[in-house]
Amino acid sequence: MSTKKKRRWKWWILLAVIAALALRFGWWGRPIGPRFTVGPAPSDSGYQWQIDDLGFMSFGMWRANDHNGDGVYDEFWTPKREEIFFRPGFKAPPKRWLVICLDGVPLEVMQRMWDRGHFREFYRPTAVVSTYPSDSETALTDVLHAPPVPGYEQLYFDRAQNRIRGGWWVTLSGYHIPYIKRLDYDTPGWAKALPYLAPWKSYYADLGRLSDRYRKERGRPVFLAHLAVSDAMFHLFTAEQLEPALKAFEDVVRSIYLEGKGELGVLLFSDHGNSQVPSRPAPINEHLERRGWRVRGSIEGVRDVAMPDYGLIGMAAVYCKPEAIEELAGTLVETAGADLVVFADSARGGATIRSAAGRGHLRWSDDGSRNWYEATGQDPLELLAVFERLRAEGRLSADGSASDADLFAATAGSWYPDPAARIRNWATNHVQNRADILVSLKPGYFHGAGVFTHIVDFVGTHGAMESASTLGFAMGTSPLPPAQRLADLLPEEFMKTEKRK
Repeated sequence: MSTKKKRRWKWWILLAVIAALALRFGWWGRPIGPRFTVGPAPSDSGYQWQIDDLGFMSFGMWRANDHNGDGVYDEFWTPKREEIFFRPGFKAPPKRWLVICLDGVPLEVMQRMWDRGHFREFYRPTAVVSTYPSDSETALTDVLHAPPVPGYEQLYFDRAQNRIRGGWWVTLSGYHIPYIKRLDYDTPGWAKALPYLAPWKSYYADLGRLSDRYRKERGRPVFLAHLAVSDAMFHLFTAEQLEPALKAFEDVVRSIYLEGKGELGVLLFSDHGNSQVPSRPAPINEHLERRGWRVRGSIEGVRDVAMPDYGLIGMAAVYCKPEAIEELAGTLVETAGADLVVFADSARGGATIRSAAGRGHLRWSDDGSRNWYEATGQDPLELLAVFERLRAEGRLSADGSASDADLFAATAGSWYPDPAARIRNWATNHVQNRADILVSLKPGYFHGAGVFTHIVDFVGTHGAMESASTLGFAMGTSPLPPAQRLADLLPEEFMKTEKRK
């Protein structure tokens, strides 16, 4: 064969490879069509809802009834041998469980969808209070009762090595992230990097992988899944724009649930919320440098500050010399966009909380069951009024402390939900390399890697103490409390139903 013909064949082979890759990308991440659609049943059918089975091996229309008026489907009838089954828990407990974390979906978004008739296989969504900071690393560690992660994000400051470590390779590999080992499905590391470039395709591909994985392993007593791409979607789009994405999730879960024929219990939840406020960078680095601090990758002198910059979230983890904490906190609270600055108080115990106009101090008993709080100036956590109300109700002890349970009940729906327990857990739990100072930013501000600001515009973020970033949702085939902490959502005995990987 002549040299000219060989070159021509090489070009044809290259074009064929390019075409194959383009075709594969075109088919990858396509929306998943629903197997079941729901609408009102004919009035003479004896049922309230009609469920159209669109599957390849369809046996026709299903029916559903709500027997107790709570808006949830309780009884199902299928045309195949006129089979009847019931919602798990209605007459008998489920034989298996599917638990899915839909990352970063706010409580109010899911409640509005339920109120419009969606997700009626499940009870109305209730609140789950995330960790502080309200991000996935700490939240998933809490809900899955996993050992602490190295840092608040996958780029973190390593105290022992005195340098910033991790980053994209941790995201890709999941290396040293304990909670991932407790999941039966987690978005692959490579797929966590794509949503900011191809968000919709990445999301639909994530749904497809989850559906396929569950069906291959449906015999597990408990199947735990984490869909990470939804978090990126809520950073990039408004709740209204994302309604088709949530409906696609509803379609996937409905198919899995109905195929379980009353034997499968389902619990859906999110690990935190999203501010849904267009956000811009908080000028923390610039402010510190103007005030004489050195933002570096290691800490050598008393003016050195280490501050990992990774995802664009509503908090900043700050590391410094112990003797610099008090002065540095005073500098940070003056930063544009700073809301609360929290640091462990080595002299008095507990934690100090600073805002631009006030200062608070929180202490707790060794077992976390009792809490003390005081504040000067403008109360940064808005807890003084709560303590006074509990005092008037006779619910404070003689030493002025409030119980953990009373504080949760009084503050779960506050602007800063459950602040006492969340700060206590920040100071004592969650990560191997706890920050010396944690800065909670106001809605509309974020901190993180500057390169991201040139790629996307953020319509919202999370990480801060405030409620929109903090409150996720939970809903299931059984009713749930009006509000609960993430750590209480999956009791450890439930997690031991199946020996985890």
